[in-house]
Amino acid sequence: MNLELNEQQLMMQEAALRFFDRDEVIQAARTSKSVADASMWREAADMGFVTMRSPEDGGGLGMGLMEAALICEAAGRGAAPVPIADGIAACSLLGKLEDDVAVSLLEQALTTPIAFDAQQGCIQLAWRADKLLALTTDGEPRAVASGNAAKAFFDAALTERALLRSAWLVGAGTRAIEMASAYATDRQQFGQPIGAFQGVAFPLADSITEMEGGRLLLWRAIWGIAQGRADAGALAAMSSWWTATTARTAVRRALRTFGGYGLSDEYDIHLYLLAIDRMALASGDPEDDLVLAGDRLWAGAQAALPDAGDPGVEMGFTPGEEAFAAEVRSFLETVVTPELRAKAKASTDGHIPELHRKLAAAGLAYPDWPGEWGGQDRRPMEVTALGRIFEEFGISRIPIGCTNMGARMTMQFGSPDLKAEVLPRLADGSALACLGFTEPGSGSDMYAARTRAVRDGDDWIITGQKMFTTGAHISDYILMLARTDPDAPKHKGITIFFFPLNVPGITIQPVDTLQNERTNITFYDDVRVPDRYRLGEVDGGLKVMAAAMEIEHGGEGYHVYHHSLMRAAIDWASAPDGTGVRPIDKATVRARLARVRTHLEIADLMCRRVTWAIEAGRMTRAIGPMAKMFTTEIYMADASDLVALAAPATLHHASPSLATIEESYRQSIGQTIYGGTSEVHRGIIAQHHLGLPRA
Repeated sequence: MNLELNEQQLMMQEAALRFFDRDEVIQAARTSKSVADASMWREAADMGFVTMRSPEDGGGLGMGLMEAALICEAAGRGAAPVPIADGIAACSLLGKLEDDVAVSLLEQALTTPIAFDAQQGCIQLAWRADKLLALTTDGEPRAVASGNAAKAFFDAALTERALLRSAWLVGAGTRAIEMASAYATDRQQFGQPIGAFQGVAFPLADSITEMEGGRLLLWRAIWGIAQGRADAGALAAMSSWWTATTARTAVRRALRTFGGYGLSDEYDIHLYLLAIDRMALASGDPEDDLVLAGDRLWAGAQAALPDAGDPGVEMGFTPGEEAFAAEVRSFLETVVTPELRAKAKASTDGHIPELHRKLAAAGLAYPDWPGEWGGQDRRPMEVTALGRIFEEFGISRIPIGCTNMGARMTMQFGSPDLKAEVLPRLADGSALACLGFTEPGSGSDMYAARTRAVRDGDDWIITGQKMFTTGAHISDYILMLARTDPDAPKHKGITIFFFPLNVPGITIQPVDTLQNERTNITFYDDVRVPDRYRLGEVDGGLKVMAAAMEIEHGGEGYHVYHHSLMRAAIDWASAPDGTGVRPIDKATVRARLARVRTHLEIADLMCRRVTWAIEAGRMTRAIGPMAKMFTTEIYMADASDLVALAAPATLHHASPSLATIEESYRQSIGQTIYGGTSEVHRGIIAQHHLGLPRA
């Protein structure tokens, strides 16, 4: 993945943002209502925006679809009262036609708004009676072109328009949330800013995350067209559905943040509600796009696609990452016997020591570790590719994930003696680690921990208990947070340790769960731990935990299960039922599956963005929580929906795929709790991305 825009794209984006972020634009929106503003259209045409996709020899700029999307997103931020998405697509279409009428219309489009839907004050392009017609309110329809080639160009232009409208909606929805956040920061109620109330902040955090996901999905659709991907047409339909649906939700949430003032003409937020509805609903019910996506994915429907040009971004795995994934798959096909495959489970019950040691010996348990500690110095995105293959084979990554966190913290904060003792054992697969953060009384507020560590010479005496120490019964070490200064503020009086679990005074008791997997409660009764097992400074645990949470808050470790859920759903839908009918042959079922596929695409992109941001030095405090919150919440929603879709057979585990779907639902609920609840992450997003006051 590469989300860096190139220099030309950045220049185009900056020019568009300057143009549309002006008082004149919002003033035009106030006065024009649903009528296209001809004056602003001419200004946009003078900037080169309208004809940017037309060929250079026809007076255009010959630019790509990504550049056009950046322009439309900027227009959406300004709620610009011009059909810019339609106009760009229409001029791109006219530039492909060698008809004199088309050339004349292209010239006319520099001064008169042009669109595909009937809009007041616009030239309308429409396909009727096997002809492309130009319709105006003051003249006879003019035939522009006919024939199969012209029809193909027209249909491709409609796809282009849909993508550019999606970009507009991302811009408008994002701006609406920003306006609401600014208002919620200033507006005082009950003696504090309303943005400090979770009931205000959390919905805004949800919507800004959905808008970020919408942009990523749009970019993947454009990239998919450029790459010639088979699912590019489906991605375009998914993007249309997602942006239309979530932008409408975003602006409603934003308007309600203003309370009664949002309904008045005093604030401009109401203009965004009207403008977003006009854009999102111009082609009809957005749910129709899910039907279209389902038909394109599983019923053989084809989409006419525009020429996207070079998008400049990379939204998938690189050839090198794909090659590494193939290498991992080949290795697993050799070592994972049917007997081992039968033992595979997502939980720690699926940990197979024999297989784990083979993975470690091949450098595949922790391939991104430095070579000196048994790794392959692989890049983080290569590990993402590996994780998808592990999930295909049903290999539990929970022990590996927990062990990796302990090892990484040891590499970064441990003493030379500690590194020499534990890292070789972890690297060769002879030892595992678990996490000791949560306590019965603290939950997600791990810094409220009461487990004490008291200095006794060169040792520490640890007393307390930890809840949900998953994997403790198969682990050799624990990464533990303990309070070392009871009088200091809770974030400052903690220290982190990484020590063996075989020392006296530790009791491990099983805790059974809803998802049929074991976790543990662990007790520490005057456990003596030498100081060499301390990570970082005394009372300096916050720094260590910040590094640890950067690993856990990426969401990728949770997202891999979504892929298995999707595969199970397709397996179920593709198999004939008792009457010989396949569920996937029903349009309604395909639409439901397309909804899940859309969510899966966005979750995938959100997680990959975290990995890319870390590698590119673009990480922010909110990117990880966005990924973790979105992926787990949407996974739970999809699992619940699929259980209902195939009911009651899912309840009875009528087939292996249905068993997987039902088990995924029970498993998914825990994903929204582990690593900090979704509510914790919404608070981080609200504070650090939207600038709202701390709740």
